[in-house]
Amino acid sequence: MIVYDIFVVITGILQITAAIVAIMLMKYTKFNISWVLFSMGLVIISIRRVIDFVALFRPDFGFESPEFYSWGGIFVSFCFAIGIFTLRRIFRLLHVAEIKQRDYEKKLLQSVIHAEENERRRFASELHDGLGPLLSSVKMGVSAISNDIQDEEIRKNLVDAVNEAITTTREISNNISPHILSSFGIESAVNRFVSSLTLKNSEPKFDLNLSIKNKRYPETIEIVVYRVICELINNTIRHAHAHNVHLSLMDENNTLLINYSDDGIGFDFDKALKYSRHGMGYYNMKSRVTSLKGSIEFSDNNGRGMNAYIKIPTYDF
Repeated sequence: MIVYDIFVVITGILQITAAIVAIMLMKYTKFNISWVLFSMGLVIISIRRVIDFVALFRPDFGFESPEFYSWGGIFVSFCFAIGIFTLRRIFRLLHVAEIKQRDYEKKLLQSVIHAEENERRRFASELHDGLGPLLSSVKMGVSAISNDIQDEEIRKNLVDAVNEAITTTREISNNISPHILSSFGIESAVNRFVSSLTLKNSEPKFDLNLSIKNKRYPETIEIVVYRVICELINNTIRHAHAHNVHLSLMDENNTLLINYSDDGIGFDFDKALKYSRHGMGYYNMKSRVTSLKGSIEFSDNNGRGMNAYIKIPTYDF
């Protein structure tokens, strides 16, 4: 009997608490009929538990009303049964709200990316159309006065410096907003980016397997994929001291699959994402990919390089 009494007390407290909480939450559900019915059922059950609770400590209470218990049970069953049927409406509303939220997040992402890319294009255009012609004019002036410079080495260094400034300006402009991406797509843009790197550096060696055959995707996807690949390559060059880089890009079942790896020194991804400043690059990659409902996974090869595996669905755009 002691165990029974303990359970009566515990269940009574829990059910009364549940009824109170349910009533308090009514305003947050905007008095949805399903929630009102569930709350009413919990209140009836709580009243029954209160009666049992009082009878436990006052045996002379003597409340016996079979009709109350019978009608109470019927009413509770009615509330729960009708509540279950009307609950479907709540799930439909939640589903509609989820779809609207996804659409809003998608539009917000596209707005942010487009605004960023427009600013990149504006800055690249100013570099190309503003500073480029100015440097060309300087080059013409240097060429005109170079004949008056007697020292051949000084003349050569001066011309080379101006040429290097013009080349660097063009490269910066192209890296900020590569026109080849918008004109020809991801595969051509990645090939161009890697080619520009191999002309300058003997390492790392790149093994590319780009098998999407210049297929075009929505602008948001192309920008995110290109920026993520560039960020991975730049991190390898700056921090990994790698000799080889492997990159594969393929489209399977309307999903872009990116597999990236290098044989560099690797590092602790969790630690870098939490504490390192350059870990912000990995955080930005992750946030951009996940905003497209994609996934990105990093792994370390015990100090012998890193792997990144990325999946981005394209069927929802």
